[in-house]
Amino acid sequence: MGTKKVKISSVKRAAHLKSKKTPLSKQQQQKQKQKRDQLKSKREQGQNIFSQKARKRDNLAQRKKHNKLASLGLDPLEEDDEDGDDEMLDNVADMLDGDDLALLQANKRKRKAKATGEEDPDQGQSIGLEKAYASDTKKEQDVQKIKLDLLPIKSRDGQIITRTTEVDYVPKSKLKKKNEETQDDDSEEDANTEYEDSDDDVVNDVEAASAAPVQKLISTTDLLIARQQEIERQKYRIGIICSGLLEKPEDKMRNFHALYELMDEINPASRQANLMAVRKLAIISVTEIFKDILPEYRVGQVDTKMQTLRKATLDRVTFENALLQQFKKFLQKLEQITAQVNRRGGLRTPQTVKLATVAVQCMCDLLVAHPYFNYVQNIAQLLVYMLNCNYPEMRTAVNQCFRTVFSNDKRLEMTLFIVRRINHLIKTKQNNVHVECITCLMGLKIKNVNLDAEKENELKQKKLESHRQRLLSLSKKERKRRKKLTEVNRELEETRAEENKQAKHQKLTEIIKMVFTIYFRVLKNDPTSRVLSAILEGLAEFAHVINLDFFSDLIDVLNRILEDQDELGYRERLHCVQTIFVILSGQGEVLNIDPIRFYQHFYRNMLAVQAGKNHDDFTIILRTLDEVLVKRRRNMSQQRLMAFMKRLLTGSLHLLHNGTLATLGTIKQTFQLTSVLDNLLDTDTTIGSGRYDPELDDPEYCNAASTALYELALLARHYHPTVRRMAVHIAHGVPASGEGALPTEIGKLTSHELFTQFDSTQMAFNPTIPLPKAGQPKLKRGKHLYIRSDFKQLCGKLLQKGNVPQAKDKQTLEIDFFSAFQ
Repeated sequence: MGTKKVKISSVKRAAHLKSKKTPLSKQQQQKQKQKRDQLKSKREQGQNIFSQKARKRDNLAQRKKHNKLASLGLDPLEEDDEDGDDEMLDNVADMLDGDDLALLQANKRKRKAKATGEEDPDQGQSIGLEKAYASDTKKEQDVQKIKLDLLPIKSRDGQIITRTTEVDYVPKSKLKKKNEETQDDDSEEDANTEYEDSDDDVVNDVEAASAAPVQKLISTTDLLIARQQEIERQKYRIGIICSGLLEKPEDKMRNFHALYELMDEINPASRQANLMAVRKLAIISVTEIFKDILPEYRVGQVDTKMQTLRKATLDRVTFENALLQQFKKFLQKLEQITAQVNRRGGLRTPQTVKLATVAVQCMCDLLVAHPYFNYVQNIAQLLVYMLNCNYPEMRTAVNQCFRTVFSNDKRLEMTLFIVRRINHLIKTKQNNVHVECITCLMGLKIKNVNLDAEKENELKQKKLESHRQRLLSLSKKERKRRKKLTEVNRELEETRAEENKQAKHQKLTEIIKMVFTIYFRVLKNDPTSRVLSAILEGLAEFAHVINLDFFSDLIDVLNRILEDQDELGYRERLHCVQTIFVILSGQGEVLNIDPIRFYQHFYRNMLAVQAGKNHDDFTIILRTLDEVLVKRRRNMSQQRLMAFMKRLLTGSLHLLHNGTLATLGTIKQTFQLTSVLDNLLDTDTTIGSGRYDPELDDPEYCNAASTALYELALLARHYHPTVRRMAVHIAHGVPASGEGALPTEIGKLTSHELFTQFDSTQMAFNPTIPLPKAGQPKLKRGKHLYIRSDFKQLCGKLLQKGNVPQAKDKQTLEIDFFSAFQ
């Protein structure tokens, strides 16, 4: 039949177009595009329009039919050909009418009859048998079970019990077929999906979401292996998330939520419990990220809706606001973790305590790294309360953190805030706090504070201002006046530049007032508190900046503590004495106070330190000796000074070598400053009056001038070579050169430097001890010495064999000289 132009009615054309308006998927659209390209190429080759429209692919229903026939074991190609021909005939029928249409319908009925098996009954019967066989085989495989051996277990009686279980049987062909289908589906999805960020699948944890729980018997070994695998997987995931955040935090800000989910006890995404190790890793990782990406300045809140900003500024403000929100959320997470162990009714388990310790350490790191950023005051306030918790590890971490902040704070804003919060805590707890709340204040830098600097600066500024006004009123030449005016203005501007220092000095003064408020409150209200030792140590450290008006009252309080409290330890007594002598050696020299009772307290407690646990407390004695023997040596009598020297050298025999060296260094310095002590090197006891009493507690009446420094002879044979050299140096009268002089590198060291430099707590001996030489010592035979020569000859004759009667027991050699001489 030749080609013929056909006129299509509007009704059929509308129905045909309506059928083409169904939405198609991306895969169908791609297939249609391929079809159009094929049709275009074939059209160019000259094929007619009927063959082009007959080459359409199957729709979604035909694909399902194709898969169903393939699962039944039938050949779907024949069905595809028949369906394709039917579709081609339907498309052609829409465009024909009359005789041509009747002819096409007749051909279609013949093809359907042939497919249903009307013309070939044997073929239809064979297809039915194949379907029945396939269904029976499938039922048998579903019912079939196989046995698997499990790990044996051992009973209490020592018997080995074997175990087996039954699982469903899956043939290899079916497994292979499923794997091929999944691979095909993955390849199709990869071909049709648009590639997004490569980290999204790791951040969203697609692997954990797709994994379904399998109910089966597992052993403890399998649990440990699964736990380790989960930890390694989460480590890799955390590493990918953190690297993405550090690479470009502006675009990856949403990835913080994945890390926050790992910090929770139950993961909101997977509804499973997070491992403790994973939670710790997540907390530490987020802390390190914020330490790197947080700015050094304080971020301000900018309303982008009310203000018109440039694009770059808007991007920066948006990023800072998002960063601030994430930082706030992270701090809220840490606060929830620490609240479990710090509040009443919290869950105090070993796991929560360890997690809270990690959270506290992370907050300390953030406070040290960014002390001026937003919300750092909230961190400091929380850490102040953790400073009084019941866990020593947390208290030690916060104590060290505050000391670091105090030493590095240049603006003193954070320092003043922390000191105020500590004062409020001690006042609220009524002085019933841990020692770390007081010892952290020792890190304050208030040693070199001049309280009169503010008045001096004001006087200087007024003087320069008056000089400037006087120059303006003078009637001299314009050049000279401008020159002098410029110089004065420059000096005035330099003075005005000191305003920041004045503000800093005001903050420092406020800090000092707050610190001494804490100290004096404890001394006045609770002198028996457990923090008394730390209070006295702080007073001894900062006594040089105490106002002169408080000196008399403070000395009276300390004296009452020393005399009334019998249960006071040696450390507290030494701190009291050190505080008093620091006060009296500085501005307290104008006070009319007799320190004789404090000399007695110090003399009594000098022997409390020994080469044991309290050897490090010898530094307190060294500081007090500097105030007593060096700065106040002219205010001491000769008897008292000699008594201190004698007791100090006696106590050096009970110390380690670094303490002994520090003692000898103090004695050497005192010998160099005064010539009164030369009498102690003389062994003639007739010089002094009376007899030396080392057990008397009063240094004025112990008669130290009647003794000598005999301990130097013992120290000259000390195991440490530097101690031996130092003892010989003092025994020779502290010579600057000649015999007994010290080398320069040792002679220039102070007592504190000797105590630190020769410390052997790190198992390092200074100087290094050489290894002994290998070899056996030579034994020398002794010689007999005789005063009388005739006795020597007589003994020689007696020792000869047979001349001396021997013992009856021949096993032992015994010579009876007494009977031989008779």
